[in-house]
Amino acid sequence: MNFRLAWLPLSLTLLSVAAHAATDVGAVTLIEGSARLLRGATWFRIVAGVRVEDGDIIDVAERAQAQVEVAGTAVNLAGPGAMYLAPAGAKPAPLMLTLANGWFKVAAVPPGLRLRTTSADVVVIEGVMVVRVAGPAVDFFIEAGSGKLIEGTATGADGSTRDMKRGENWNKTSSGSSTMAARPAKGFVDGMPRHFADPLPTLAAKFKTKPELVADREITYAEAEPWLAGRDRAAFERRFASRLRDPAFRRAAEANLARYPSWDRMLHPEKYAPKPVPPT
Repeated sequence: MNFRLAWLPLSLTLLSVAAHAATDVGAVTLIEGSARLLRGATWFRIVAGVRVEDGDIIDVAERAQAQVEVAGTAVNLAGPGAMYLAPAGAKPAPLMLTLANGWFKVAAVPPGLRLRTTSADVVVIEGVMVVRVAGPAVDFFIEAGSGKLIEGTATGADGSTRDMKRGENWNKTSSGSSTMAARPAKGFVDGMPRHFADPLPTLAAKFKTKPELVADREITYAEAEPWLAGRDRAAFERRFASRLRDPAFRRAAEANLARYPSWDRMLHPEKYAPKPVPPT
């Protein structure tokens, strides 16, 4: 039997078990339209009341919305868009959200949350914020309270920081230029989802039971690739390693294997085997 093929299922099973060790942190409290949840490498159909865990990804279709409530903090996502509940370490700690795309409104209470994008992060301990993410273009608008803007985060380390006050809007364009204004631009206000003009509802207390997640299908390489290319690429490389069992996923990954060193070792261990000692 081929050593590589015999060893691969066991190694991927161990990685898959490790990736599923997560903490229940809150609940999806509002669903309108089409939305789904990625846990591990599996997509699930979701309904209001479903519990969310560290590591979950919420993906919302165009003209749809989903709201997640965690320890009194509410986050509403209007699609098309997605967000990742990144593990935040020991609790209590600010909720950590990676915002991939879409419109977001958050109403934060202590210990608050950290909103992560490719351009910058904002920490909000107590306040209301509206965020628009469209690829590298980002807007942060402080509707109430205050926040701390942290630039330079795409490199993996915090850069310059500054306080943001109520009414301020920080904008970074797709070309890389950034500005801070005392009020949001007209285009931002005109494009904002209509329901963001109202306070976010608090709905968590309505749900006394936990609906079951209904599995749909496994993630494809095309769906996984943006996360594999993002700030948390090492975590997602470990998380999606189990999908290498699937021939179509594996073929797509092989075309870009230089990006995924741990996968290269799994799929081609012979490349990393000790070199034979030449005879003396």
